[in-house]
Amino acid sequence: MRVIRGVPPLALLLLALPPSVAHADDLPAGPITVSTETLGFGRDIGFRGPDDAVTLTLPVPAGLSPDTLQATIQPPGNLDSGWIDVLSDGVILQRIPIDTGTLAAPLSVPLDRVPVRGGAATVTLHTVLDPVGETCPAGWTGRALALLDTRIGYSGTVLDPRTVAEFVPPILERVELYLPEQPTAAESAAAASLTTTIGSRYTGRAPDFVVLPSPPAPGVDGGAFTRRIVVDEDDAPARLRVLPGQATPTLEVTGPAAGLAEQVRALRSTLSTLAVQDSVTLGGDAPVSRLASTDLTFSDLGIGTPSASAVGVAAVDFGIDQSRIGRRVHDVKLDLSGVYTPATSVRTGILTVSVGGRVVDSWPADASGRIDRTIAVPDDLLSRVTPVTVSLQTSGGTNECGREQPVTVRLDSTSRVLSAPAGAGADFAALPQAFLPDMQVATATASLGDTARAVGILADLQALSTAPLVPEWVSLDDAVTGDKPAIIVSPDAPPTGLPLPLTLTGGRTLTLTGTDGGTGTVTFPADIGFASLQVFDDRGRTVLVASSTTSAPELDRTLAWLRAEPGRWAGLSGNIVFTAPGQEPVTLASATVATGAATESDDSGAVARLLTIGGALVVVGLLVAGIVALVRRGQHRPRS
Repeated sequence: MRVIRGVPPLALLLLALPPSVAHADDLPAGPITVSTETLGFGRDIGFRGPDDAVTLTLPVPAGLSPDTLQATIQPPGNLDSGWIDVLSDGVILQRIPIDTGTLAAPLSVPLDRVPVRGGAATVTLHTVLDPVGETCPAGWTGRALALLDTRIGYSGTVLDPRTVAEFVPPILERVELYLPEQPTAAESAAAASLTTTIGSRYTGRAPDFVVLPSPPAPGVDGGAFTRRIVVDEDDAPARLRVLPGQATPTLEVTGPAAGLAEQVRALRSTLSTLAVQDSVTLGGDAPVSRLASTDLTFSDLGIGTPSASAVGVAAVDFGIDQSRIGRRVHDVKLDLSGVYTPATSVRTGILTVSVGGRVVDSWPADASGRIDRTIAVPDDLLSRVTPVTVSLQTSGGTNECGREQPVTVRLDSTSRVLSAPAGAGADFAALPQAFLPDMQVATATASLGDTARAVGILADLQALSTAPLVPEWVSLDDAVTGDKPAIIVSPDAPPTGLPLPLTLTGGRTLTLTGTDGGTGTVTFPADIGFASLQVFDDRGRTVLVASSTTSAPELDRTLAWLRAEPGRWAGLSGNIVFTAPGQEPVTLASATVATGAATESDDSGAVARLLTIGGALVVVGLLVAGIVALVRRGQHRPRS
């Protein structure tokens, strides 16, 4: 059985407080449908083999109750019969037969009898599948049955928050941050910190963050799962206040510069759970958990005690999250302990450990049923979240495809992850862990637009991290010359004084610099501009620069492209996102410039990508006759 949770621990603390009281303006009334992707489960739910169970922990906002789970069911081939049991607390609430005569069909699972405790409802879906004849379909081992495009329907009336502690709900789709047209540094800093503080509570289901000019329209309804925060630096004592009479719940954060910073810092801690009135002042720096250790247990990393029971093959899946560790790491070793179904005289087996789909270790099962093994994870398999699978595959005499005697694998929460710090990263795969434990943020101007761009990037990166990013808002000069990792937003011109891997000189020549100093150039007969996001190592720290050589709209188009498709940020490779006018953004890896011998035929990969862009520009009327010069500076060795 696998457990999928959709309620962050801090949200559960908030939900443990007394519920707010409804009033006439509470919205909406009636059924509400939320995608499981919004809840952090992903769009689809898969079941393995002929007998499997998945447990879902559903967040339940105050005033609502779970009503139905809606999905498209996709049964496997060679299915004779089957059903889905809906359980809560081990009690079967309903048994739903599976239609075997269709490739896909709508499914509605009633949840109205599932109890709600502490702002969450836990339901188990148990699938039982009978194959045609006496066959044991091999294709059922990975994913036999799937629920696609899964949604949860809620009934009831959403209750507005009446206290600061209740303000952040367990389901959040949008956060609107309201600042003055020319925000102060303290106001921009507060917006940045609020973004990462709130975003870190919704790992896997990050809400949208938007920055808008103050004041918000009090009568405009932003939706059931929208929150508004007004940030205003003034001379009055600092405070947090839930504004009354708002169509969309609104929190006001006010005070002098130091007071604003103190309020937001305190919100990162559990102090916010004590804010049980509509107006409070938070003080002090309550401790924030930061791991960043070379030796952490599964319990420390939130992996817990992963287990799986199945027929024939039982596989435990978990991830090593570098952001949860608290920094970039390498030289990772897994010190695994646990148990499995022992081998017998009639049934043998093999245990396998796979990392990122590659088998890194295996050994025969024995009669002890104990796991006590250290696994080295190759550095080239490490990623932002490194997927690991520990599986037990059995063979031997069985009946009913082994259903009469399923096998189990369980890892102890005392299993350990050993690692060493890896230093600065120079590509998108290093983000956001290279920005931990803290980092700097700077913009070229003190405008609302630049603040919005920085907030958007922080929100996107926070969505990839289970640990809260801690941004420090600084001047552009301080970010350029500083020693901490940094994000710099400069939409009208790239910042100077940094080793940007892609630069424009003379308005017509793009220069791409590799990590070893080798360069490639693309020269155009007419001036060209571009927008980019570039990641690089600057004096042992990671820097991300979002800039444009032309104007802010081109950078905005690039940022919008990154957010247009779920998972696009997470799937970025290389260290440059490059956008030419009228073209779709492309990703580049400047490291490929400096690999291989210096030959006339070697266009070094990334330069070839720029050539492709140059050729495409002809279509939009720039009449490019690209002149390519591979300028090799320094000594280059042939590829070994």
